[in-house]
Amino acid sequence: MRLHSMYSKTFSLGVQNSLEYRTNFFLNLFGAVFPILIQYFYWRAVFTSSGQQMVFGFSYNQMIAYSILAVLMSKLIGTTFQYEIARDIKDGGLNKYLVKPIGYLLYRIFCFLGEKSVQMIVVLALSVIVMLLLQAWLDFPVNLSHILLFLCVVPSALMLNFFIYYSLSAVAFWFTEANGAFRTFALLANIAGGGLFPLDIYGPLTKAILLALPFNYVIYFPIRLLSGMLTGPEIVAGAMMQLVWIGVFAALSTLLWRQGLTKYIAVGG
Repeated sequence: MRLHSMYSKTFSLGVQNSLEYRTNFFLNLFGAVFPILIQYFYWRAVFTSSGQQMVFGFSYNQMIAYSILAVLMSKLIGTTFQYEIARDIKDGGLNKYLVKPIGYLLYRIFCFLGEKSVQMIVVLALSVIVMLLLQAWLDFPVNLSHILLFLCVVPSALMLNFFIYYSLSAVAFWFTEANGAFRTFALLANIAGGGLFPLDIYGPLTKAILLALPFNYVIYFPIRLLSGMLTGPEIVAGAMMQLVWIGVFAALSTLLWRQGLTKYIAVGG
């Protein structure tokens, strides 16, 4: 019962952190308006100059919808805890967590879920509003079943991204300054996940390589599902691969952290 209470308090701490920095979150969301506008004018120019109804397998409506929803999805799954972990390792703040019964991994998971629970409500509500606006503006089809399936795969996308970055955070055991590596990785992961452009624009070989990586199951797969561009078997296969990659990175993070803790020097804190 005591452990259950600790989980609840940790989850609540994540919610409080999200509410405390809600202004920053909404400013980040507002900042998403500019890349959306850039994408809109870019793709309008591409479709106009090509004179084709379909470009890279997307209609104009699908491409605009993908661009907007990908930006929102990127905001939803974004993480910052890796910087906090690096600071805990560097400054010795990790010490106090190593003796707690909840464990550092579970502490981070429940904090992350608490923080994202608030953000998820906002972003998903915005996504639904965007879909309805696209339906009115571009006659974009809105399918309730696709929305419900999207809501089912979003939690898996969140947890996959969590374990990817939790694994990455272990590099702080070997490098004194890891923030630069985190920023570079986040940029590359966003591109590889389809956060900037749909993966279809990179050509058959590059697309095949990117589809073999885990990042597309964080952004590209959920957005294509929501847009109605996947068949039933493709949706099932994608959802299964999300779970497989979660298992892979959960195991990898455990291995890296065990190795990292052998090098950890408990100073400060």
